[in-house]
Amino acid sequence: MIDASEFVAGALSLDFLNTVGGIRSGAHQDKLETYRDLLDWAVLGRALTKPDADRLAALAERDPAQAAKELAAAKAFREALHVVFSAHMHGGAAPKGAVAHVNAEIGRALSHARLARDGEHYVWTWDAIDALDAPLWAVARDAGELLTKGPLGRLTECASDTCGWLFLDTTKNRSRRWCDMKGCGNRDKVRRYRSKPG
Repeated sequence: MIDASEFVAGALSLDFLNTVGGIRSGAHQDKLETYRDLLDWAVLGRALTKPDADRLAALAERDPAQAAKELAAAKAFREALHVVFSAHMHGGAAPKGAVAHVNAEIGRALSHARLARDGEHYVWTWDAIDALDAPLWAVARDAGELLTKGPLGRLTECASDTCGWLFLDTTKNRSRRWCDMKGCGNRDKVRRYRSKPG
């Protein structure tokens, strides 16, 4: 079950990565088991409105095979993004295949981006939300913005050895260690307390 309190990363694309709980190399919990899970996550992350998500849910019911393909594509995009962000965080270049995958998703998403007048300014908006890949459009745009404009220097990984979530440390002295103090931070405090002698 996806919860609004899990949006702790400071960027939509990083929160999308964090839909996998636990360490990626071992036991983990995938929050995106169904296409409906993806829609629920997108609503909580404000990547979709509830009416748009309901419309996509109806489309998915009519074409479950395509919805399953889009869910698989979302997970593949998530993994490619993780490879790219992790490579940057560890000071290396991401594999070309991962970058190509991310580029393809950004290109697919931005083909649906449109300008709309909002008072005296223009804002980004989207085509009519009638394609099953729509939950990823805002994620892809956010990833592109984060990768090109940063603040990638603030990108870090939760200090828990069983978590693996990424987030932007926006503290003044870059002291944030945990994805969430109520979760991983609190578990570490309890573990340290219990390990004290006597």
